[in-house]
Amino acid sequence: MRTIKKYSNRRLYDTQDSRYLNLEDLARIVIGGDDVRVVDAATGADLTRTVLLQVLLEVQGGARLFPPGLLHRIIRFGGDSPWHRAALQQLGAGLELLDAQLGHLERTFGYRAAPPPGPAPGSAARSASVAPEAGEPEPAPGAAASDPAAGGPTTAGPAGD
Repeated sequence: MRTIKKYSNRRLYDTQDSRYLNLEDLARIVIGGDDVRVVDAATGADLTRTVLLQVLLEVQGGARLFPPGLLHRIIRFGGDSPWHRAALQQLGAGLELLDAQLGHLERTFGYRAAPPPGPAPGSAARSASVAPEAGEPEPAPGAAASDPAAGGPTTAGPAGD
């Protein structure tokens, strides 16, 4: 685990490589697989969460990652309520599962899977209906499949095409 010191002038210092970092550098370190611990250089207080959230928001496009509805729900759960702890445990478990699945893809296909793309505009409402295995929205109950490979109906073009 790398120790990063944060100074009062907001500069970050990588103690392993003996160099100053910006948030983009810190993001590259984490993306590269290293865990980091960020500490206040003067007090030794752990600032890891705060700085990693800053990386998410400023470098990783976190404004898209955390839609307002999700942020409202997290805040409404309260900081120390049983619901808040349960929600965080579920989120953590979901991320662990995603990490395990990506690891399986890497072992199976021999390459590092690219991170999933960000959500498409207007896709927040659809996200609950995405099939976990196929990655496609599940058809409405009673609806016919529209994929010809799945045996669903197809639309033929005009005769003579």
